[in-house]
Amino acid sequence: MDKHDTLVRLFSGEKQLPTLPVLFAEFTKLMEQPLASSKRVSELVMKDQAMVAKVLKLCNSALYSNRQEITNLTGAINFLGLSTLRNLILQISMVRLFSIDDEAIPEFRTTTFWEHSLATAYFTQFLAKRLQLPHNENYYIAGLTHDIGKLAMYQFYPERFFAAVKNQLEAGTPDTVAEQTVFGVDHADVGAFLAEKWRFKKEIGEAIQLHHSLSSPNIHLCTAVVRIANFFSKAAGICFPWDRRVIDIVGDPAWTILAAYQEWIDVEKLTFELYEETPKVTAMVTELLSRRG
Repeated sequence: MDKHDTLVRLFSGEKQLPTLPVLFAEFTKLMEQPLASSKRVSELVMKDQAMVAKVLKLCNSALYSNRQEITNLTGAINFLGLSTLRNLILQISMVRLFSIDDEAIPEFRTTTFWEHSLATAYFTQFLAKRLQLPHNENYYIAGLTHDIGKLAMYQFYPERFFAAVKNQLEAGTPDTVAEQTVFGVDHADVGAFLAEKWRFKKEIGEAIQLHHSLSSPNIHLCTAVVRIANFFSKAAGICFPWDRRVIDIVGDPAWTILAAYQEWIDVEKLTFELYEETPKVTAMVTELLSRRG
């Protein structure tokens, strides 16, 4: 049975993967219109008051470090811009969609999962700016969802997912190998399958599929950014214990692709700069997972 058949078998019927959150889909569609106004965006988001409250909590977090408190959605739109607001809505929607008890599998805390995912997303933007990469709004979405397949496996098959996690802990087996052993596919396969179902841009699906294994040198820049941001998240310790290891970032093919945009970069300094951002990311996740707002 090939991977696609395995994915269809795993996620069909009662275990069918969730659809893309309506608000995020409508927001994205609205942004694609040339004359999308802040007023129309505000009217759309205001339909979900719980979303508005959470957006205000998050845009006042340390990650955005605004000197003045933002108290209404109009202020949030003006301060954040539409792209960042869309990213916040996706984060909140993902947490809602995959509502998993943080203590169900103590070895796999969802808090740690979201810290790593958010750090990877945030670091894609950080790297893009530092390396002067072409602007691309898909970096953040791909970074945020690069491991989303793990939550899908966890939510629908908790016992089997725990068996994979146990294999990682006891035998030191890489997550993709442990998942392949138990499920026949890994979280990158599931995540890419989900991205296709949600009709994400193809480069986002590719970044999710290939962030562990570059099968071809002809990859989207988005894939290279996510792969390296994922490495930096792990280098900063924003990951599960079994992922904390020394990674040869400069020797990775994805780094070669990124480095072509910048003649010279001090990787040690860059690593330290990203490490300094860690408290902001963890504070953001605390607010994201809070039941307040």
